[in-house]
Amino acid sequence: MPTFNHGKDAVVILDNTNLSTTLTDLSVSLTADVSETSTFSSSSKSYVSGLKDGNATASGFFETSSPDSDAEYLAQLGGSGSAFSIAPSGYTRGNPTTLGSVLETSYDRSADIAGIVAVAVAFQFDEDTFDGKSLVAPAAFTTTSTETSVDFGAAGTNGGGAAIHVTAASGTSPTLDAKIQTSADNVSFSDYITFSQLTTTGSEFKTNTSNPARYARAVLTIGGSSPSFTVAISFGHGR
Repeated sequence: MPTFNHGKDAVVILDNTNLSTTLTDLSVSLTADVSETSTFSSSSKSYVSGLKDGNATASGFFETSSPDSDAEYLAQLGGSGSAFSIAPSGYTRGNPTTLGSVLETSYDRSADIAGIVAVAVAFQFDEDTFDGKSLVAPAAFTTTSTETSVDFGAAGTNGGGAAIHVTAASGTSPTLDAKIQTSADNVSFSDYITFSQLTTTGSEFKTNTSNPARYARAVLTIGGSSPSFTVAISFGHGR
């Protein structure tokens, strides 16, 4: 029997903001162009695959405090792009994610005398999107940690990409150095993606054109006095 997932468990993180408590609807569309190659001698139309594309739309409620989703949307509109991670069945380690860098293309706010102020946002993925899995569920880390690995079933064949989101940070001179390691046998791991050091909230989406091994894990190295970082990380193979 199939196992279905309830939509209420979805998690959406843009840049350094977890939007999950403000959204009620999310849609992701992944497409690929095709070009016709039919000739006079063809009995049926034929095609070749072209460029891939992706976009996302979200809607929910207007919020300016916890989290300040309005400020995030306004900052992203017309920006250069930010890390974006979507976990449709929740961000528990190993759950499916879609990740990439997105450009926000529209932000609408609407008020109705009989309802709650609502918002609608649209995003365009910039270059590749990655079908991935969660490596680190959103949680606060205060010490260095090597997370349990996730099995992707096979090695990647089209590179890999990872997104890190830090939605809260505190302490005296706190530092977070995070990286993704991969392994063919779940025993010997080697560095695959190394993120830039973070000292406060922020995010990064990073790719590697070499093919990742079957297993992947996150390693978090934390420094400073009384540091705390709320971190989420997802990793995926190229489509």
